[in-house]
Amino acid sequence: MIVYETDVELMMNRVIPAIAFSLLVSCSCQSEKRDFQSVAFTEGDLAFRKGKGAKSEAVFYADTSGIYSHTGIVVRQGATFRIVHITPGEQPKDSIKSDSPEEFWASGKAEHGAVYRLKDASPYAAAAAKQALRILQKGMMFDNDYDLNDSTKMYCTEFVWYAYKLAGKDITFGKRSELKNFPMYSGIYIFPSDIYRNDEFQLVYKF
Repeated sequence: MIVYETDVELMMNRVIPAIAFSLLVSCSCQSEKRDFQSVAFTEGDLAFRKGKGAKSEAVFYADTSGIYSHTGIVVRQGATFRIVHITPGEQPKDSIKSDSPEEFWASGKAEHGAVYRLKDASPYAAAAAKQALRILQKGMMFDNDYDLNDSTKMYCTEFVWYAYKLAGKDITFGKRSELKNFPMYSGIYIFPSDIYRNDEFQLVYKF
């Protein structure tokens, strides 16, 4: 396992102000509809966003190598593509959910976003999407303890990693990030950048 140590102490002077600012502005964000009908999704794609809430800011500043704070996996439900993800603070509260791309990347939730795809996704991508749907049906809850050893609850990156793991692919390629002396949290985590920055992923869409 490859572990990257995140130098949190050097950033504390900007973490707290950023979170405080986010708390002030997050309630006033208006959701302006965005159209993603032209995006050529495939099952198993990973959708990322840079969120606007306080927790998104905390992830962003903890993940010093990253530019996104949240992720989900693209699935096909009927004739449409949806993004299955798990996040706190959205309805159904603290539970896994399935959103349209417009909902996932609504302007009130996302500053910017992207879609990444494994360069050699077959046969893992479709299988991972099926696993994501299975987990969705179980009603997985958000893991507020961010414990990778507990698969009864999950956080966003753990969820997409787990879905692919069940399909036979480790999309982190063993990479983990270590947090030290971060407010309320310390330990080993999977950050968004531990996934999409791997060479086996390709960027297929961004805004």
